[in-house]
Amino acid sequence: MLWYLCIVLMVLGVRIDTLQDNRIEARDIRDMAVCAAVFAVWVVAAVWLRRWSERPPSSRARIRQGRQMLTAFANGFASQPRRGAAFSSLITAEQHAHCFPRFVAEGVEFGNVGFRRRSRSGSWQYIAFRLPVPLPHMLLDSTESGSLAPMLPVHVGRHQELSLEGDFDRWFQMYAPAGYGRDALFVLTPDVMAVLIDHAHGFSMEIVGERVVFFRPGAADYSNPDPWNVVAEIAEAVMDPFLRNTSRYRDARIPEQNVSPTMETVRAALAAPGGRWAEPFPRIADDGARLDLEDRRTGVWWMLGAIGWGAALMALYMVPAAFAFAGFMSIADGR
Repeated sequence: MLWYLCIVLMVLGVRIDTLQDNRIEARDIRDMAVCAAVFAVWVVAAVWLRRWSERPPSSRARIRQGRQMLTAFANGFASQPRRGAAFSSLITAEQHAHCFPRFVAEGVEFGNVGFRRRSRSGSWQYIAFRLPVPLPHMLLDSTESGSLAPMLPVHVGRHQELSLEGDFDRWFQMYAPAGYGRDALFVLTPDVMAVLIDHAHGFSMEIVGERVVFFRPGAADYSNPDPWNVVAEIAEAVMDPFLRNTSRYRDARIPEQNVSPTMETVRAALAAPGGRWAEPFPRIADDGARLDLEDRRTGVWWMLGAIGWGAALMALYMVPAAFAFAGFMSIADGR
């Protein structure tokens, strides 16, 4: 709209101020009336379009929402859409994330992650499970859905990539913190990798603390049965062997966790008859709590990009506004 006003007012201003020696003629009044009518129609159409976009969902959309909410209720899930993500992950690192739809039960939630502002990340389907103990930060990047690096503003440094046993590298790229390669193989044993390939090869998998998140690009339509079947398949086929491995994991870098529970129980009984050894709550050493992440939103290139974007916005808005004002003043000076 600013550029339209800029072009119209500059053309009329130059014609009146230069070619007509500051004289406003009948054709100028006609042209101004036509251009004002076009601008008024444009403004009305923009306002109508904005209101149309904010109107309540159509009956068909409400039926789809009702179907997925009833499906969730019948399967023991509550529908709890949320502004802001309820978990930390690569797919929620960007600001203004929201989860809709979002279905929650004890120890599990799933739905779609989107963003209230335009984002390079697009939208994601996710399934998140609570783990019995915290694990080192690890990522399995699915080769089927393409590399995550171009899709996210935050990605994992290549120096943390590990090679998996067998031909698993054809399906997933594995990332783990430096020094945690054996820990990753303890959790992601061949039987776990086999069920991941069979039942979740289209999903990337991120382990963050006490949560594991399966995700893939694109939003799922939970008014259809396929996404529900995918959730059930991962929960039943993948999580059972995975949870068996994770429940036994302890980070040996934490001194109080690098002990034998049996020996500590015996020592506690000898020291105080009838006493019991209380295992401290498991935790992860600082080096394993987070992967080394590369954030495109920081550094020199990000700063240069932000400056360039600001300059582009300045040109897009301030330049036409300034010239439109100059054109208007040329017309206003006409006799």
